[in-house]
Amino acid sequence: MKKLMTVRGKETYYLDYGSSNAPAVLFLHGFPESSLLWSEAALVVQKAGYRAIAPDLPGFGQSVAFDEPSTWERYMEFISDFVAELSIEQFHLVTHDWGVLIGTRWACTHPGRVRSLVISDGTFSPDYVWHKDAQIIRSNGGGEQWVAFLQNKTVFDGFMKKSVPNVSQAIVGDFYELFSGPLNEKVTLDLYRSGDMQKLEMYRGNLAESLSIPITIIFGENDTYIYPEFGLKLKNEELPHASFHIIPEVGHFTPLEAPKEYGSLLTQHFNQI
Repeated sequence: MKKLMTVRGKETYYLDYGSSNAPAVLFLHGFPESSLLWSEAALVVQKAGYRAIAPDLPGFGQSVAFDEPSTWERYMEFISDFVAELSIEQFHLVTHDWGVLIGTRWACTHPGRVRSLVISDGTFSPDYVWHKDAQIIRSNGGGEQWVAFLQNKTVFDGFMKKSVPNVSQAIVGDFYELFSGPLNEKVTLDLYRSGDMQKLEMYRGNLAESLSIPITIIFGENDTYIYPEFGLKLKNEELPHASFHIIPEVGHFTPLEAPKEYGSLLTQHFNQI
């Protein structure tokens, strides 16, 4: 059951498992997801003695979208606002997809506040070239048509079932909220069109110094959106102290497609801290 809080006057929904006195773990989902991406992973972390907190990012799931454009930078501001509302100063960070870009960049600009980092099926490289769907979304006209296409619930359901055959209808429905209302139509376009990878050039060569914390990188072997090679490149070129894991025979949505394997890697990560 999600909880509700107000962040800058906007209704924000989130999962919150565990004692408020336990060390906090913040989970950041990506696109086109919600906090329910983390339903099983959050329980694993709670059982390990942590407080697991996973928001629906504004415009995703049940959370109300921003009044202003839903850019990469605006979501970074949201992280600051969200943890401030919960009176959390330091926390561990578990990220997926766009959550990697938002969370890792936030960690770099707030030294000392993130105690460890898990990067899942995402990249932080200025060399990354957006996958085909993202390139369409970023294009004028093409992006609007692409969003309109996924606003058809039957089409969206088919997309999710093909990507994650075992996904529940409750999760699919929650993910679909991103496309279900007129206020959310621009969220996808704003986010992807703010995703200029050259913004990461400033971190090249000094990421390990900025993130001298325990880091685990997890990829699905068959991820066709962000290839595992990008995770290995991130480790080899920027984060040599990170551990790197590939979950066999799964795609992009590793927390959903392989919850047991993903949970085991989370347990391993937190046992080493």
